Amino acid sequence: MINKPDYNRAAMKAMEMLIENNITETPVYCLPLLVNYPHVRVMSFSNMADTSEIDREDLVPQFRDNQDAATFRMNGMKDVEYVVVYNMRLPYEEIRRSIARELGHIVLGHDGETRPKEVRMAEAKCFAHHLLTPRPIIHMLQESGMPLTMNALVHTTGCSSDCVDEIQEIPGVSVPAELNRKVRKLFEPHIMEYIRFHKSSPRKDTSPVADFGTFMDGYEE
Repeated sequence: MINKPDYNRAAMKAMEMLIENNITETPVYCLPLLVNYPHVRVMSFSNMADTSEIDREDLVPQFRDNQDAATFRMNGMKDVEYVVVYNMRLPYEEIRRSIARELGHIVLGHDGETRPKEVRMAEAKCFAHHLLTPRPIIHMLQESGMPLTMNALVHTTGCSSDCVDEIQEIPGVSVPAELNRKVRKLFEPHIMEYIRFHKSSPRKDTSPVADFGTFMDGYEE
């Protein structure tokens, strides 16, 4: 059994998904990526309650710690390998993160057997944050010389303070520089437009500077 998270692979898979789907703007919308992923069925807790004819208030507590979203691997079904359920009553930013995390479980092939739960969760969160807050975007903002504030981060990636708190738990990864350049090329027009607008604005951004911990360690282009 593999007992250490493979952060490099998780980050690479997220970046490859951005490239394969030609995503060029933020915030990255993960629900379409999940819905269109092969052999995946997605439903809200409410939809699942209706389908199973169980009251939602009785159903949701059965998910215990997974109150935002959960993924089930199906055995013996012809066209569906994974079923993902999510809580659509949460704030949008939380839904986006939880959907990205569950997509990470699927893309990384987590089966509940080859990796302990905490390892799977660490890899899935790493995937989610490299998908939602790609490091090339952060690097572009840093290069511009503008303060990398929470407002700048929210406006360019949709990442909130809760998101940054999770990012601080993710170590820097080593991925091929060419992969970083490809992702940068996708987002560069969108981000450079924001940078130009910010620099021309007479209003000063007084929001706190975002602390990414070790997330940007090892980055290269």
